Amino acid sequence: MKTRTRTILAGLAVAALLVVTSAAVASAASPVIAGGPAGTGVCATEAAAVRAGVSIDTLRAFGDCEIARRFTTLGALASKISGSKALTSSDAAALSGEVSSTKSGLTGLKAQIDAETSLPALKSEIRQIATAYRVYLLVVPQVNLVNGADTVQLAQTAFNQVSTNLTARIAAAKAAGKDTTAAQADLDAMNAAVTQAVGLAGPLPAALLPLTPAQYNAGTAGPVLKNARAALVQARGLLQSARQDAVACRDALK
Repeated sequence: MKTRTRTILAGLAVAALLVVTSAAVASAASPVIAGGPAGTGVCATEAAAVRAGVSIDTLRAFGDCEIARRFTTLGALASKISGSKALTSSDAAALSGEVSSTKSGLTGLKAQIDAETSLPALKSEIRQIATAYRVYLLVVPQVNLVNGADTVQLAQTAFNQVSTNLTARIAAAKAAGKDTTAAQADLDAMNAAVTQAVGLAGPLPAALLPLTPAQYNAGTAGPVLKNARAALVQARGLLQSARQDAVACRDALK
């Protein structure tokens, strides 16, 4: 039982670090087209060409680059979703659907951009790359934060097993006449921290998954994302404290 507890605790050290709370940060650069992509990173060259001379060709090249950049990101997100050991099947399906529909929408938008001959219309379509899909400000955070929330839920299962093992060891030590007061206090603190962490993370997928680009544009999605990040930061700290409590309980029983 001692070896089993030690093995689970070692795994929990990794699980606590898997709680993803980061999300893409919006670029501070001015957008190439008001309301559209900023043209930083891999599309900086195309953005510079537009700023040097706006034309159908320069705008189309810029739009195609920004869409391709988002395709790369969406592909990485799809791999993250399929490779996650924490995501529930329903959350994984919802996120996969979001990634797929976003890619499909951008594919259709690219076809419009590539066929467009009106400069004003092309500018409007370029804006839609950012405003209609919000890959970096919404979809990326949704995947990361929901995965983080489900990671907390997964960690609870391991902590429950640790709790069962430590409870049995405390009972055995008490039966042998040992003072288990400190060990029991550590175990109670561990269980309380895990319960609090799960309470913070549990409601997050239901709040995050329905968010849409329109809600982000309206200013209502941003606070939900911000609050979810804060909750996961707190949950991660609680899981780390819970692991420390578990180690302390184990050591008190030696």
